[in-house]
Amino acid sequence: MLAIMTPIRLSKPPGFIFYIFLIFWALPGYSQIRIDTSLSATQLVKEVLLGEGIIVGNVTFTGPKYAVSRFRDSTKILSIHEGILLTSGNAFMAKGPNKQAGMGWVSQSKGFTKLDSLTNGRTHDAAILAFDFVTAAEALTFNFIFASEEYPEYVDSKYNDVFGFFIDGPGLPGVNLATLPRSKVPVSINSINHKTNKKYFVSNPTHTYNDPVIYDVRLKKTIKNKNFGKEGGLPKYNIQYDGFTTVLEAVCRVIPGEVYHIQLAIADAGDYSLDSGVFLEAHSFRSTGGSYVSIGNPFPTPGLPNDILNPAVGPDLPSSGNKTEPPVVKESPPSEKIVAPVHTVEFPFDAYHLTDSAQSQLLQLVHWLETHPQARVELTVTGHTDSMGTYQYNEQLSRNRARSVADFLASRGIKAPVTCTYRGEKEPLAPNDSDAGRARNRRTAIKVIEK
Repeated sequence: MLAIMTPIRLSKPPGFIFYIFLIFWALPGYSQIRIDTSLSATQLVKEVLLGEGIIVGNVTFTGPKYAVSRFRDSTKILSIHEGILLTSGNAFMAKGPNKQAGMGWVSQSKGFTKLDSLTNGRTHDAAILAFDFVTAAEALTFNFIFASEEYPEYVDSKYNDVFGFFIDGPGLPGVNLATLPRSKVPVSINSINHKTNKKYFVSNPTHTYNDPVIYDVRLKKTIKNKNFGKEGGLPKYNIQYDGFTTVLEAVCRVIPGEVYHIQLAIADAGDYSLDSGVFLEAHSFRSTGGSYVSIGNPFPTPGLPNDILNPAVGPDLPSSGNKTEPPVVKESPPSEKIVAPVHTVEFPFDAYHLTDSAQSQLLQLVHWLETHPQARVELTVTGHTDSMGTYQYNEQLSRNRARSVADFLASRGIKAPVTCTYRGEKEPLAPNDSDAGRARNRRTAIKVIEK
């Protein structure tokens, strides 16, 4: 069963969002795009996006960890088999079929000033993948598709989700490559749709026939649903987005052997509602031309990981919040004797705060310790995550989960020594290929060990 949090725009007051939870059964035999958020930013660029004639380095990602992923599509719904999905929402929500008009994930993340300039307004929930590169030839090209839940209701409105490919380097001072073919017009909801440049547009409408009344976003009122009871079948394309472009090509001339910097960015415009995504074709980021130069590796990083993760500010993103030293990572010896039931505390997605239910569970442990004052014990608190997100991000998230539990126990006057450990995604209790499995893996385990 799939549960999706959906923001619905009503009268469009600034910042107004309300949520409905739409639950439906996944249809057997209906192929979907596969989403994988476990790769680091460097892996995504070097192993997925990179093609011939280019060397890259200094890879960074800024934004929620679930806003960037590898995607695979064996059915070629999008005419692209594999690549990177960069979204203003949650990559997992790109999966179809499209059975709701207005899907979105709100992370309350910051916008991006370069995208602000394209939309002449303020952006939110930005995701930015950036890196340096050097080419062996003079032509840089890569392929992409833009898709959005803003289609078709918000065409020609101020809610015009925006993205850009900003390149900086010799002869290219901050040029945006995400434009219409042979044009300087940025690709957006308003520049490619069912009315404008429609040869580049593919419609993927949802079929709404279960509700006798629906909300008309243009008239801003509830109206009778003329399709009520007239089941029209599933949308033709098995993705969630209400519309998307055909495969477009970004292209520009560069100087071979020179270092350039590119920022691939997308964001919500005007408000936080409704998702948009840009699909970057695997191995299409390449250089071509009549002559090639020999290039070495201008980005050596001996002894250091060539990957930087910059999480955007959001309500549930890990941040310790205190200035004490990080918890000691210490593995329990194989001969440990556990003298009380192992307590497992589960956490919401991408969060490390304790829910009311989790606090109730911990209070049971506190009660056991208080009623066994003679026990000579120590506690080992181990944080865990699911596999969504990069390895480094999950290490930090599991650390903060363990710290949160340890702080709660300390606040209740526990005298026993507490050792915090964190294992990230390395020790799942269940497979991470389902919502139920991932929920079991978002946990902290507390062992009471005899000293």
